[in-house]
Amino acid sequence: MGGKRKKRTKIVRVKPQIPKTFECPRCGKIAITIKFDKSDSGPRTAHIKCGSCGLSTDLEGLPPVYDEANVYGKFLDLYLEGKLEIKERSEEETEDHEDQGEDSEVSPETN
Repeated sequence: MGGKRKKRTKIVRVKPQIPKTFECPRCGKIAITIKFDKSDSGPRTAHIKCGSCGLSTDLEGLPPVYDEANVYGKFLDLYLEGKLEIKERSEEETEDHEDQGEDSEVSPETN
C-alpha cells in the first residue's frame, strides 16, 4: 500500500511595490513625497515636496494614468534641465524650526 500523498507547495511571487518616497536631486536624501489632486477624470496636478530641504513644486496637466514613479521621473528630468519653477520654504517656516531647536538646548550659564 502507498503512503500518505504529498501536497505540492504553491510558490507565491510577491509583486514589487511602487515606492512612496523618492531621492531628492538637491540634498540627496530620500524625502520626496508626491501627492495628487482629487480629480478623477482629465489632467491631474501633482504636488512634489522634499521633507528635508524644502524643495517643492507642482506639475500640472498630467495624464490620469501617471502614478508616483512616472511623476518623479518627469520631475527629475525637468529639474535637471532647469525648466522647473522651484518653491522654497517660506522664511517663517524656517524661523519656526530654528526657534524650536533653541528651546531644547542647554545654555552654558546653567552649569
